[in-house]
Amino acid sequence: MPIKHHRRLWLTIGVIAECLLSTAAPAQPLSTQQAKAASEAITEYHILCHRDGGRLWGRSLCGPIMLVDPETRAVYADRDTTGHDLRASGALFIGTLPQDISMANTAIDWAGTRWTMVLLPLPSNRDRRETLLMHEAFHRIQPDRLPPPVAALPDHLDTLDGRLLLRLEWRALARALQTDGEPQRAAIGDALAFRALRRSLAIEATGRENALEINEGIAEYTGKRLGAGKDAVASTIGTLTDYDRRDGYVRSFAYASGPAYGLLLDRLSPGWRNGLRPDSDLGTLLHHAIGHGALLPVEAIRDRYGFAGIRSEETAKAEAHTRQAAHWRTVLIDGPVIRLPLIDMRIEFNPQNVFTLPPSGTVYPTATIRDAWGTLTVEQGVLIAQDWKSASIAGPGSARGNDYAGAGWSLKLSPDWMVSNGCVEHR
Repeated sequence: MPIKHHRRLWLTIGVIAECLLSTAAPAQPLSTQQAKAASEAITEYHILCHRDGGRLWGRSLCGPIMLVDPETRAVYADRDTTGHDLRASGALFIGTLPQDISMANTAIDWAGTRWTMVLLPLPSNRDRRETLLMHEAFHRIQPDRLPPPVAALPDHLDTLDGRLLLRLEWRALARALQTDGEPQRAAIGDALAFRALRRSLAIEATGRENALEINEGIAEYTGKRLGAGKDAVASTIGTLTDYDRRDGYVRSFAYASGPAYGLLLDRLSPGWRNGLRPDSDLGTLLHHAIGHGALLPVEAIRDRYGFAGIRSEETAKAEAHTRQAAHWRTVLIDGPVIRLPLIDMRIEFNPQNVFTLPPSGTVYPTATIRDAWGTLTVEQGVLIAQDWKSASIAGPGSARGNDYAGAGWSLKLSPDWMVSNGCVEHR
């Protein structure tokens, strides 16, 4: 997500972007090869959105786009801005992104304009590249077309049962995409049974999962439909298979689920997008599309999808997860820590490695956080409190002027801020 956030908007998940970022280096001379690749990608973007012509969502996805090099902060835009010294170079406008703007695959408001932002280098695979471009193009129009829901992260997807039932659901969805007629409906029913049981086991599970599926899931569905095109089904099955082998589903699961539900709804309920709302449930829509019907008990269907093997794998992962949770508690809760207030935060992080630590909050193993007090760069974990009012890093740290460093982190404080008694405070 991945990344821009005001503290009060941290659960508006659509603006959380999906990539790992490094600390920005000073801008270097612009690369002719990079500029050429950026120009080609922007042309590709415009071709894709013009080809759609607003048919998918009732409005055009075309709009301002910038490609950004996260190492140099070089910007390649398709139009000029006011007051940011972009220079024309062929069809591009080239400059440097200001230091106070977070970099991510996302949509941002900058220089009075709402932009699609995509990081360089882009995927070399055409389907992946075009899916990414259209995914982020949807995020640009999303606040008007389908405002992102507000919900906490689905931390139950870090549990053994949550992960096991999610993987079973994905396997059933993949089977449904590969079939039609009654076999397809049966596989859909199986997926919905796994989904229903998983959501019944955790408080607020339905709302938390729906928020990400409506947000990132619908954006990824858009990417598959308009980017992968006629190969969207095969691409989505490949994504389901890939995610079935991954870790870290709490923040990323909807990239697999969303396109699967969307493509099945395209087959069985073609007008589904017209009535889509922020509080919609893709599973409920698909259940309606197959005629409701009672769902089979999970015990009667789970062996069709390799239940025993998944359970064995997830039991081992649960044990490793318990050990990791103990480590994070020791380092970020029980041991000496430095706490930073979250006032007007912007965060860049990797959604694939987010680690929930209820009830204390969520650990971001790698992240860059910018706030009124300065910039924090983390490589070995920062805990964002459950109420989103503070961040904790492992203490102690050493100081050199306004620069601090500790175990796996560095902190550059703004003037008038200091570290005192384990807290970052205004002087």
